[in-house]
Amino acid sequence: MRREVEQNRDASLLHAIHKILLKDWDPLGIGSRPAMRDEYDEFLPKIFMLIKSEVSESEIFEYLWRLETVVMEKRGNKAHTARIASLLKHIKIDP
Repeated sequence: MRREVEQNRDASLLHAIHKILLKDWDPLGIGSRPAMRDEYDEFLPKIFMLIKSEVSESEIFEYLWRLETVVMEKRGNKAHTARIASLLKHIKIDP
């Protein structure tokens, strides 16, 4: 039972991360295109691990910033990325 609860919490956390990446972060501007909803999925495991490891908001920011500016080669907006890092750091999943 305990393992099942943990799996459900992990699934909820992954869903919450996915939603934030598409709805709030979305550096590629694809969140409203259903066919591209999996575009950021490759980043989910790392962000999930960062959150589960309780890293600092700054570490989450650095990862997102690298994705935006190096991997995606976008200009980036530090204030926006910092806000997203904060959202991710403070995700609340009901027990």
